[in-house]
Amino acid sequence: MTRILSILEAAQIEPPKAPAIAESLGIAFSAQEDDLTKRLMTKLDGAEIRRELEVKIEGTKAEIIKGMFLFWIGQVAATVAIVKFFIR
Repeated sequence: MTRILSILEAAQIEPPKAPAIAESLGIAFSAQEDDLTKRLMTKLDGAEIRRELEVKIEGTKAEIIKGMFLFWIGQVAATVAIVKFFIR
């Protein structure tokens, strides 16, 4: 805050106004810094998100494998039906 005050005084801002402006800027910067700190993701947040994604990916992989299995059973059944049709 002293740096802001010295800049304001160098800009020839009237002495009673300069400290008030410097203090209000300091408060604003402090509030903004607190807000930014709250929005930062910590390592724990990242690890939790990663675990959630891994669970979702595992579930998706299981669904894909199940779908592939059903597809191949259908293909085998269709092939057997075609072969039986041509054999008769």
